[in-house]
Amino acid sequence: MNFHKLCMVCLLPLLGACSELQALRDTAPPAVTETAAPVIDGKQGVHGWLADFHALRTRPPESLPAVLAAREEAFRAKPEPENRMRLVMLLLVDADSVRDHRRARLLLGRLKPLPASPDDREFIVLLQQFLDGQQDYEQKLSVLWKQVTQQNRRIDELEQQLKALTSIEQNIQQREPPPVSTDVK
Repeated sequence: MNFHKLCMVCLLPLLGACSELQALRDTAPPAVTETAAPVIDGKQGVHGWLADFHALRTRPPESLPAVLAAREEAFRAKPEPENRMRLVMLLLVDADSVRDHRRARLLLGRLKPLPASPDDREFIVLLQQFLDGQQDYEQKLSVLWKQVTQQNRRIDELEQQLKALTSIEQNIQQREPPPVSTDVK
């Protein structure tokens, strides 16, 4: 009996401490989710462009055409490098309604003057290399698609020929053989 009382006295403070830890854990602020766009107030250059790109990727796709129209208008009104890069980053978002790598490559190629920051210039070079790689990939994919299309046409032609030959063979087999005469002279 004394042993049980001793165990209870020792375990009771431990259970109390566990409940306190549970209460602290329940009141802890929620962890930051990865889908929230990082907030970079007033940042321009590569940090602002990347934050903008991340924010655009998390937007509903149906809202992106309106953003595209607004950015195109801002770029037409003031074709400065910052507006150009904001438009480029939008064109790189993986949504069918706004994605246009060819146009983004064209906009990047005409970026004059280059930003003063070495980080910004390096980022632009990386984007150009990425877009050039995408262009090469698209060209190779186009060539492969043409080859597949040609091969499919050739397969269809061969299937038609095979059907015609099969039909001819069946017709020959269905014909009655000419009567064989048993008269031998």
